[in-house]
Amino acid sequence: MTLERGNSLMPVHAATLMWPTGIATGAGVVAGGLSFLTALPAITIAGPIGTAIFFFALVGGGVALLGSRGDRRARRWAGQYPWRFAAGPAALAGVGVAATSLLSAGFFGAIFAGLGAAAVIWVILGIVGMVAGNKST
Repeated sequence: MTLERGNSLMPVHAATLMWPTGIATGAGVVAGGLSFLTALPAITIAGPIGTAIFFFALVGGGVALLGSRGDRRARRWAGQYPWRFAAGPAALAGVGVAATSLLSAGFFGAIFAGLGAAAVIWVILGIVGMVAGNKST
């Protein structure tokens, strides 16, 4: 399978070909650490881990769209299909936030938290991809 010529069913594959793991991990660690420090009197760990996963997906997807590293075919595909590309990081964040929220928010609360996180990342990365996506690469 290739990423070219209308094959729009591969958002996760395109994201992994151009995902900046170092930058995304750094953003997740910093955001999760700051969230942990603000929640320190309560000693909760689920919220900071969910925050770290959210920012890992958001920053990783944003840098993948705006950066110049990675496979040129994946960048071109992400520029042509920004909303489908945004589905990969959004699904990662949604599942991660839902999994970490399961103990503290209950089953339905975790589902809504995961859907909310996925929707926010999908909209942000979709708009970034539409506006600044590298369509001519």
